[in-house]
Amino acid sequence: MKGNILEVRDLKKLYATHPVVDGLSFSIAQGEVFGLLGPNGAGKSTTIAMLSGLIQPSSGHISILGMDPARQSLAIKARLGLVPQELALYQTLTARDNLLFFGQIYGLRGQQLRRRVDQVLEMVQLTNRADDPVEQYSGGMK
Repeated sequence: MKGNILEVRDLKKLYATHPVVDGLSFSIAQGEVFGLLGPNGAGKSTTIAMLSGLIQPSSGHISILGMDPARQSLAIKARLGLVPQELALYQTLTARDNLLFFGQIYGLRGQQLRRRVDQVLEMVQLTNRADDPVEQYSGGMK
């Protein structure tokens, strides 16, 4: 049996005295497909933000690949793919400039940053449009 890549136990998030996530527990095994479904206001986005280390839980336990997001946020972010609800792109910047900016936020610099940007542009097949402003891209390209 494959091990769990994500474990969540009794996760809670309070804003003032209002519980947004209240006692959530689940695990996801390696290779498993998992969906987080619920009505508006159910705490899905808050849960994802806690899992990705963007906000701290009020209480509970999270383990991603055996790591704690509160203590090992950068290591987890290096392994985590997250597509936000709203696109986080600067429309007047080029794809290359957007990637350079966000790469710097994650601590990449110099040749390592430029090499990684080129790899990503090639991977998503945008090398030929890398220096066009993002506002000129289709929704799928963004």
